[in-house]
Amino acid sequence: MNCAIIGSTKIAEVHAKYLINNGIKEITFISRSQNKRIKNILNLKKVFSNKVKFFHSDIKILNKKKFNFVCICSKTEFHDIHLKLVSNLKSKIIIEKPIISLLKFKNKYQRFLYKIYKKNKKVVVCYPYLYLAKEFKKYFATTKKLYNIEFEFQTGGKSVYHKICINLMPHALSFFQSFFKKKFLENISNINTRLVKKNTWKANFNFKKNNINLILKENFKKKTYLKLKLNDIILKRKTSKNKIIFINYIENYKTGKIKIIKNPMEQFYEEYFKNLDNTEYYKSNKKLTVELMKINYSFLN
Repeated sequence: MNCAIIGSTKIAEVHAKYLINNGIKEITFISRSQNKRIKNILNLKKVFSNKVKFFHSDIKILNKKKFNFVCICSKTEFHDIHLKLVSNLKSKIIIEKPIISLLKFKNKYQRFLYKIYKKNKKVVVCYPYLYLAKEFKKYFATTKKLYNIEFEFQTGGKSVYHKICINLMPHALSFFQSFFKKKFLENISNINTRLVKKNTWKANFNFKKNNINLILKENFKKKTYLKLKLNDIILKRKTSKNKIIFINYIENYKTGKIKIIKNPMEQFYEEYFKNLDNTEYYKSNKKLTVELMKINYSFLN
């Protein structure tokens, strides 16, 4: 199996790693910068040696070569352009969240998504926090008695102002969709954006009787973390690097105990490759994507 990866950022390398771990034997990096494409390949060769064939090219390669998979890891503002280019292909498509920019499409995003999904039924948006939420939920016997919830999430990205909401809200919403299971997105109310600064977006909303506060931050000078406060329990997801391996763990602030967990991206790809021919899997991901975009748009207006 082979895959074309559109984009030459660090996240493109992350996707490449898990694609290789799931049987992809040939990867072609596609971007405008030849130097960045070569850098991606050199970084991956340090880990995978000669197990995989690596190539690089510009976007024209999509008209010349067939790919089993196309993974879109470009900047959000270019997702729609790249989706148009590949939606008519027979390739299975994986795309980083969000599927397209709401700032670019505004209330026309639904029309665009309809056209894309009509052309290609096997488009999947990557939502790793669906899996991370399940690890956090193991700390609670029930979610019925939660009354004070705070979700603080910081990444090392460079998004500012409204782009922070575009970029990080899908993580927060998919997390709670998984944490509370069904009908979370359908029961959100009283959405209120409280504070927007250059590097910080704060908002709150109600889910049934729960009040949920969101603090979303991006600062390329600081490390990524997720802190979740539920009643008087504070849990924090952290990462550390052991040589070339990233270790994910959850720390309980009250007890100081640490629990190592699977990488959510690894879990996403495990489920993805198990469901390559499962029609319901693609339908479920599509439904989630459309609902997340709808709620995310509400936070911007």
